[in-house]
Amino acid sequence: MASAIRTEDLTKDYAVGFWRKRPYRALDRLTLEVAPGEVCGFLGPNGAGKTTTLKLLLQLIFPTSGRAEILGRPVGDVRVRRRIGYLPENPYFYDYLTAEELLTYFASLFGYHEPERRPSGGDVAIRQLHHLHDVRQR
Repeated sequence: MASAIRTEDLTKDYAVGFWRKRPYRALDRLTLEVAPGEVCGFLGPNGAGKTTTLKLLLQLIFPTSGRAEILGRPVGDVRVRRRIGYLPENPYFYDYLTAEELLTYFASLFGYHEPERRPSGGDVAIRQLHHLHDVRQR
């Protein structure tokens, strides 16, 4: 059975500095394996690479070297992306989209086809929250 999460020599360097850019290694050859059903947490001081690792696993940033898999597939695989979620610490929402349009847009990014993207009969949490029904149009 494939690992839930697997990384091999995962490394991330950032260019820092204004005039003379120099590399800063935020993650140095991380190799780990999390088995299915196992619970894993990231603990460490600031700058240890916890957030960088999560961003690499979600492909919000890309590695300098190394590789990562989730559920036995490369992290960018659409089938993997459909099965995971991410709630950023400081989310940003487009001001010009309604809540329903934003959800439809995100669904399209994750490869959902048109019939799957459209909310129907209370399938979307916004429609289930009757006291917040008018939020859809904000």
